[in-house]
Amino acid sequence: MSKFKILLLASVLFVSACSSPDLGTKIAATGVGTLAQDQRVSGRTFLMEPRIEDLTSNTFNIRYIEISFGGGTPRNVRDMAIEQCSSMDKVAVYKTTSRGLVQMNTVKAYYECIAT
Repeated sequence: MSKFKILLLASVLFVSACSSPDLGTKIAATGVGTLAQDQRVSGRTFLMEPRIEDLTSNTFNIRYIEISFGGGTPRNVRDMAIEQCSSMDKVAVYKTTSRGLVQMNTVKAYYECIAT
């Protein structure tokens, strides 16, 4: 296969992967969820500041790095979600988390903002 064909195939795969919501977003769209204020939390992030991604009028996810084997979402991630929804006069609902098999990787916590 020529270098051009490989580059073209890689470009098509990249564009198609970026064109629709990721699997975690699709999974988060199902189910009821838990009020963020009631979700299980443990510790806080410290290697990377969590950041909000894929923000819509009702949903978003927060990406952060996890390096522990504990359960629960870091406290500052949960607080960031509550603050984001509060800025829209809504309440944060925790939907799900996606993480890899190896800890010390990036994690996405999915949230939805609902009217009170």
